[in-house]
Amino acid sequence: MITTFSGIRFGILGLGRSGIGAAGLIKRLGGTALISDKKDAAHFTELLPKLAAQGIDVETGGHDRLFSEFFDFLIVSPGAVLNDDRIKLLRANGTRIWSELELASRCFDGKWIAVTGSNGKTTTVTLIDSILREAGLKSEAVGNIGTAWSERLPSSDTDVFVVEVSSFQMEHTFTAKPTVCVLLNVLENHLDRHGDIETYGALKLKLAAKQSSEEFLVLNRDDRFLMSHGSEIAATKKYFGRQPAEWNVKGDSLFLRNSESEELVLSTSEWPLVGRHNLLNAGAAGAAAHCLSVSVATIRAGLRKAKAVEHRIEVVATINGIRYVNDSKSTNLTATLTALDAIDGSVVLLFGGRPKRESFSPLAAQLGTKIRRLIVFGEAREKIKSDLGSSKNIEYCDDMTSALEAANRVANYEDTVLLSPGCASFDQFENFEERGKQFKKLVIER
Repeated sequence: MITTFSGIRFGILGLGRSGIGAAGLIKRLGGTALISDKKDAAHFTELLPKLAAQGIDVETGGHDRLFSEFFDFLIVSPGAVLNDDRIKLLRANGTRIWSELELASRCFDGKWIAVTGSNGKTTTVTLIDSILREAGLKSEAVGNIGTAWSERLPSSDTDVFVVEVSSFQMEHTFTAKPTVCVLLNVLENHLDRHGDIETYGALKLKLAAKQSSEEFLVLNRDDRFLMSHGSEIAATKKYFGRQPAEWNVKGDSLFLRNSESEELVLSTSEWPLVGRHNLLNAGAAGAAAHCLSVSVATIRAGLRKAKAVEHRIEVVATINGIRYVNDSKSTNLTATLTALDAIDGSVVLLFGGRPKRESFSPLAAQLGTKIRRLIVFGEAREKIKSDLGSSKNIEYCDDMTSALEAANRVANYEDTVLLSPGCASFDQFENFEERGKQFKKLVIER
């Protein structure tokens, strides 16, 4: 474990949560850091004085200093584009490139659980955290869920960190080895960044590949990629899924099975989360907690106390008999199809944003039945036209505001107006959180 960065200079690409967290940790361990962001200082008027008070150097409006001065290490934000020739030159000149996850994991020697996958990460992290707290452990959820892990280090009385990990973070993570690694699923996601599913899946498996038999790997029995690629990993394996597994989902219930018996852990009627798909997340969370010797009774109690995740099938309001649901965290088609399956009755679906490299044609089977009207907004409009053709059940709008106005006109009593965009938010929003918050604001103000 690293205990000092004295005499070491870090460049940090990106003035986001992970970059700020990394800079703080480096400073606390005696190193120096320059955070560089291409946005102008006007974007950070409240933040810059706080960083200056901490003695953290910041460059805005470009990366001139970052790419002209020498740094021992470059910490890259998850969203940074790394094929820049200047970054290649830094590497050639001896600068080592790390993710914030690599930095944080090198500064911590306690127990931590990593959760990754295409869908379900935030919900599963939230469930694990709820279970561990129910067990009396000092647990903290960090990573993509909100708080950068490095922000909570090096001094911490936390018993277990539960870390949400994205594929982007794994590109420059090399030595991190979690106590428990949870792999939820591998779907065709972020292929615009990673190229193909083999490369993307390899990044998801990268953490587990570092594990030994002393650590645990929780795998989804239903996921073909994970089952075909995870068998050679040395970690002690635990399984969840609808296929026969130790943590087995059958119908509306989750069971813990062994060779001689099965025990009911939870039914959907017992907790506040919407959708049977969340039983799979519960199975993954239960398996992870069980690896740390948490009892089934405590797992059950922790799951029952868990709260729904903001922006994930979140009921906003019911107005004039029409229910409004915010699923802004849906950034791929599979997540949208999961949300549709979780909702009873007819749906007016708000769908769109910046599309990824996946076909939207599976939506066609539900047009005119489950999806009473598909309202498309943002950059996805042309791709929807290409994939689904013309239909009286599809309407096109410029942005989410006009899409919601259209939904209000066509929705009937007992319909659900569902924002489940199935696309990235970056064409019109900073992130999916901003998209979801705006949707909720528009609903409440209508």
